[in-house]
Amino acid sequence: MTATAFISALLTNAIPGWRELARRAWCTKQRSRLRALDRKIVWVHDGEMMPWVLWGANHGFFELEWAGRLPYLRAVATVVSAPLATG
Repeated sequence: MTATAFISALLTNAIPGWRELARRAWCTKQRSRLRALDRKIVWVHDGEMMPWVLWGANHGFFELEWAGRLPYLRAVATVVSAPLATG
């Protein structure tokens, strides 16, 4: 076991909610990457991150799309609520 894996396992067991904080931080980082001017999508290369990807998509951090069997993330489409025109 590597030192990083050991520390991660130690924190997971010692601090309740550590895993949820890490997942939320990862999803926030991906959302920030999608908001950059030059980024349209973020490819998900690590299959072990799919549970976090699904959680982030379900909680509105980003949208999950598929290109065949390859998952990628897109920024959440913003809904503009314009006032109704009255005539």
